[in-house]
Amino acid sequence: MLSRTALGAVVGTVVGAGFLLTLETLTRYCNGGPGRAGCGSGFPLTVGPVFAFWMVVAGVLIHLGFRVVRTERGWWVAGTGSALWLLLFVGVVFFRTFQVDMYQEDVHRFMATMYVVVPCVAYGVAALCAGRAR
Repeated sequence: MLSRTALGAVVGTVVGAGFLLTLETLTRYCNGGPGRAGCGSGFPLTVGPVFAFWMVVAGVLIHLGFRVVRTERGWWVAGTGSALWLLLFVGVVFFRTFQVDMYQEDVHRFMATMYVVVPCVAYGVAALCAGRAR
């Protein structure tokens, strides 16, 4: 049980860090205006495919990790963790938008932390709640 939870938390942390780094890379040069890559009105359209890509990466890593520790239901954990990640992410965005009054720099730090913590918690909880030894 501990190995499954640790595996889910580590994969969630890796995937969250990858998601954060991808978003930081796409928005690094946004000071120049909407003509730059990843900036302007087209940027929100790139968040969904990047999010989906990292969900697929997490699913593959969870499945492979569960095969290594000889535990079943790896794909179930991947699907549940991805759904929980999306749900928690929407909750964090709602909380930040409507409940928290912060300066822009603090919001950036808060969201960067949440980009890593939320998938860690989501995949850790999903791995904890599923899987059995063969």
